[in-house]
Amino acid sequence: MNMIKTSTILAAAGALSLAASAQAGMTNKEVVHDTAGKVVHSTNGECVLTKWDGMSECGAADYELRTVYFDFDSAMLTPAAKAKLDTLAGALNSNNVNSVKIVGFADKIGTTGYNVNLSQRRAAAVSSYLSSKGIVVTGNSEVRGLGETSSKSECSGVKGAELKACLWRDRRVEVEIVN
Repeated sequence: MNMIKTSTILAAAGALSLAASAQAGMTNKEVVHDTAGKVVHSTNGECVLTKWDGMSECGAADYELRTVYFDFDSAMLTPAAKAKLDTLAGALNSNNVNSVKIVGFADKIGTTGYNVNLSQRRAAAVSSYLSSKGIVVTGNSEVRGLGETSSKSECSGVKGAELKACLWRDRRVEVEIVN
C-alpha cells in the first residue's frame, strides 16, 4: 500500500475515533432485534440502533454509528462517512427493515434557505450511497433536510475559522431505522 493511501486510511480512522469520543455522552433508546428477539449487531460488533434519545439495551453511546459528518459547505461524503455507511449497510442488509429515515442538517453559517437546501443535498447523498449498497429507501421511508435546526454545537463567542471548526457536529446526516 502506498504512503498516501495509508495516510488517508489512518486519517479517516482517526477522524472516526475522534468523532466517536466527542459524542460519547450521547445515548440511544431503541435497538434492532432479529426474529428470535436478540439484539442485532453490525459486522464490527456494535448494536444496530433505531433512535438515539435514551439508554439502549446495549448500554453504549451508539449515536455515532448512525451519524455521518460533512465538510463545511459540502454535500460530498468523506471517506470516514463512506466507511460508516458501509458498516451500516452491511448490518441492514441482513435484517428486515420497514423504513429508513435519513435527515440532513447544516450549521448556522449561511442563509436559512441555503442551509435547508444543503442539508437536503446531504441527506440525498447518504440515501444514494445506501441505495448503491442495496438499501432501498421505499415509500414508507423519508429523506429530508432540516437546515440549521437541531444544533449540537456550543460555539458562543467564536468567529471565523474557529467558528467553522467548532460547528462540525451540526454538518451531519442522521439515519434512523424502523423494523
